[in-house]
Amino acid sequence: MLKGFDATSVDEIARRAGLTVGALYRHFNAKGELLLDVIRRALTSLPIARHMRRDSGRADLLPEMVLLYMAPTSQPLRRLVIELHTAASRDAAVARLFRDFSERMAGDTRSRIETGLAQGTLEANLDPDLAARFLMVLIAGLAHVDTLYPRLLANPGWRDLVMKIVATLLGIKSRAPAPRSTRKRRQSTKT
Repeated sequence: MLKGFDATSVDEIARRAGLTVGALYRHFNAKGELLLDVIRRALTSLPIARHMRRDSGRADLLPEMVLLYMAPTSQPLRRLVIELHTAASRDAAVARLFRDFSERMAGDTRSRIETGLAQGTLEANLDPDLAARFLMVLIAGLAHVDTLYPRLLANPGWRDLVMKIVATLLGIKSRAPAPRSTRKRRQSTKT
């Protein structure tokens, strides 16, 4: 049964994990740290996260990262993020941890954007810091799609729109279109 962050005790977490409370506290100073670690592990287990670690400087992968976060299989992660938001609104220590976590995520995103700007794969009129923070807010907001508009997740038009918005925000330069097949056109002539 899901109880949420506030209603779940450290004793219960330790018991369900097969640990003592002392063992749990050897790894985490507070329950909020444990929640953040669960979210960090969930984020890093996404297939795109492994790909992004190999291609650490590729800003053009950011729209794919956002899209994968919206995948139906990422629903548990989105629920964890909502739980983290709720816990942060009630507990100053969790809020501080969450801000620190978000700053690290924004820092990685900012580095990708700066690399993209330096490599010329992004438009030059982009503030990397503001764009990175906007993406963090966008991703946090997308956690609520399950509650607000659950059918959107299966809608290809929705996914395309989100990808287009993120790509536009980042100024991802479009690649050259694939060459068209060379078909002879019939021209009709009227006399």
